[in-house]
Amino acid sequence: MKRKRTSESRERKEEEDRRTDERKEKEDRLSDLRDERKEKEDILSDLPDEVLQHIMEFLPTTQAIQTCVLSKRWKNLWKGLTTLTFLFINGGIRNYNRYLVNHVLSNRDDSISIHKMFLTIYNSTKVLNNAIKYASEHHLQELQLLIMEFKQTPNSFIPLTINCKSLTLLVIYSNSSSFPLILPPSFAIASLKTLLLFNVSFTARDDNNCAEPFSECTSLITLVLERSMHTHSTKTLCISSPSLSVLDMKNILYWDYFEPEIVLSVPKLKSITLENDRFSMRYRFSCTCDLPLLTEVKISNRVYVDPSIIIHWLQIFSNVRMLTICSRTLNMLKDIGLDALEIQPPCFARLESLKIKMHFGMVMSKTELNMVVNYLWNCQKTNVKVMEC
Repeated sequence: MKRKRTSESRERKEEEDRRTDERKEKEDRLSDLRDERKEKEDILSDLPDEVLQHIMEFLPTTQAIQTCVLSKRWKNLWKGLTTLTFLFINGGIRNYNRYLVNHVLSNRDDSISIHKMFLTIYNSTKVLNNAIKYASEHHLQELQLLIMEFKQTPNSFIPLTINCKSLTLLVIYSNSSSFPLILPPSFAIASLKTLLLFNVSFTARDDNNCAEPFSECTSLITLVLERSMHTHSTKTLCISSPSLSVLDMKNILYWDYFEPEIVLSVPKLKSITLENDRFSMRYRFSCTCDLPLLTEVKISNRVYVDPSIIIHWLQIFSNVRMLTICSRTLNMLKDIGLDALEIQPPCFARLESLKIKMHFGMVMSKTELNMVVNYLWNCQKTNVKVMEC
């Protein structure tokens, strides 16, 4: 009996020792985790304010502001941010607009410039105008603007935007399905290098039905127009810029009862993209020069375009080096019978490669494809590469 008690006592002691060891091991692990976390916190604390602010600028501004609860040091760090990103997440549109104006713009460090602003505005012209005015007064360089759910399309902010004389990049996206954003006759921002416009209409300078909105953008390099509209008062759109290098046009609209024209006065143009997947196009191009620097042309039509207009485009851009054209566009040329076509094919003097972008489900035989390619193969070079992609 005594031997049994001794054995049980030994087992209890071993069990207690085992539990003690496990408890100590757990405490050691927790201590290591605390030390590791403290070490990381110390590393973060050692960074200068400018580096922390640079990291914070990758966050939506509302999340960057939430860092103010971390410590006294973080309390005012967000106020020196030069990149502001306003994204609606939840909480109601009215609260979002009020928070934007009353808290962020009113409480940031007023002595610090704003380099970049990504701004989403919901149905408040006052908030929109106040935000643009504030940014203009703080030397804004890049503005990406999303105009959402307005009952009436706002236009009063445009003069405020034009007044941002330090702007180098401007993106305006208006989601109004009823009325486009109306641009003034002149979009005079001399410092602007990149301009992207979605759902806008153009205004003629005088009674000649010609709009020339970009002629005073003397530094413009890249211009993207999507779902932009001709109206009865702007039958002709003149894209004039001494510096423009890249031009992308997608789904350009117009009223059905006139044939619009786009005049290009862009001597430094290197790349142009014409894309249409929603509306049938029949606008014609004319050009004030032979585009001596033209390197790349991309044409993609998912809806019908008159074949004579397609040939006319290719004639205008015949100085190109690399031509990419989709199979649907080639199919439109095939349907009219190229042998009977009165319009002469374009003569490509510098063409080096012809890429054919094949659309999924596109029914076009190799014979038909080769027929169209042979028609377009009117170039002075013999080593042109023809590729399907």
